[in-house]
Amino acid sequence: MEQVLQSVDTVLNTVWARLVFGVVVIAILVIGVVLLVQWKQQRTRLTMVFGEAADPSFYARIDTLTRSFDQQTATQNELRAAWADLEQTSHGFFDSVEIDHYDAFAGQAGKFSFSLLMLSRNGSGIILTSLTSTQGSKVYVKRIENWKSDTALSREEQELLSRRARS
Repeated sequence: MEQVLQSVDTVLNTVWARLVFGVVVIAILVIGVVLLVQWKQQRTRLTMVFGEAADPSFYARIDTLTRSFDQQTATQNELRAAWADLEQTSHGFFDSVEIDHYDAFAGQAGKFSFSLLMLSRNGSGIILTSLTSTQGSKVYVKRIENWKSDTALSREEQELLSRRARS
């Protein structure tokens, strides 16, 4: 054992060994300084985002941010599901809305009468008609199924429905 220690001592007492040992120590110090600078920069960034790390509420802030993110993710998933449901049931909604203004009683009230057509993709919906004269207005609603009405349509209503059916 004593011989091994003398061999090690002899090797360490050489100039090259001392030079290598010095280089290793300097390399360790440089790496330490670089890591210290990077740690300081990272700490500064974290402080900007989360506040002072020594602050006891640091972990509470992280928990709050995590819960907020989870809630937003859940809300986003709920909205996607609602959108999918809405797309499946939207066949009953009105896909086209058209209005036609006209003078129902020539020379009396001007073009204040109108027919409003609201239809779904399959040609179902309503025609809402308001006939205006100097005596007042009357409103009529007629149901449309498969591009046809179960009630007689006026000329203006029929033109509006035919124009929409062609487009």
